[in-house]
Amino acid sequence: MLTHCGTVELKTERLILRRFEIEDAAQMFNNWSSEEQVARYMRWDAHKDINDTKTVLIKRIEKYNDIKTYLWAITLKETNEPIGSIGLICSNEYDMCAKVAYCLGKSYWGKGIAAEALREVIRFGFLKVNFNRIEAYHSINNDASGKVMQKGGMKFEGRLRQKYRSHDGFQDCDMYAILRKDLIF
Repeated sequence: MLTHCGTVELKTERLILRRFEIEDAAQMFNNWSSEEQVARYMRWDAHKDINDTKTVLIKRIEKYNDIKTYLWAITLKETNEPIGSIGLICSNEYDMCAKVAYCLGKSYWGKGIAAEALREVIRFGFLKVNFNRIEAYHSINNDASGKVMQKGGMKFEGRLRQKYRSHDGFQDCDMYAILRKDLIF
C-alpha cells in the first residue's frame, strides 16, 4: 500500500529539492524554461516571457494541495537558486508504480546534478511512499538523459516506438526502471 505524503523537502550533498514558489519565476525563466534546447524533448514550448513561467508556476503550486503530488524545484544548496525540476507521478496505485521526469537548465548539464536529484527522488519514492517500481523514458535522440537514468541506478528495459510527441515529432523512447529491491541503501 502506498503512503502518500506530498512534496516534502529533500536534501543531498549539493541540492535542496523543495516546493516551487511564485518567487521562483524569474530564475526558472532565466535558468531553464526559456531555453529552446531544454524544451526540445519536452512536451512544452520554451517560455517566451516571464508571464508564461508565472502561469506554469501557479498551476504547479495549486497541485501541492493534493498529497499525491510530488514535484520539486531542484535548487543549489549554497544559493537556493532553482535550476530545474523533477517530479514523480503515480502511474498505477494498485501496482505501486510511478514515473519520474526531470528537467535541468543547460548551464548545469554534465555536472551530475540531475543524477543526484534523481537518486534522492527514487530513494524517497521507495522509502517514504512505498512504490515498488519507478520508471522513466527518454527520446533515443537524447542520450544524456539515458546516462542520468543509469547513474540513478535505473536499468534499461527496452525501446518503445513513437512513445510520445515532442517538438521534433513522435519520439522513439528508451525505457528505464528500478525496482524497490534494486535500491542500494
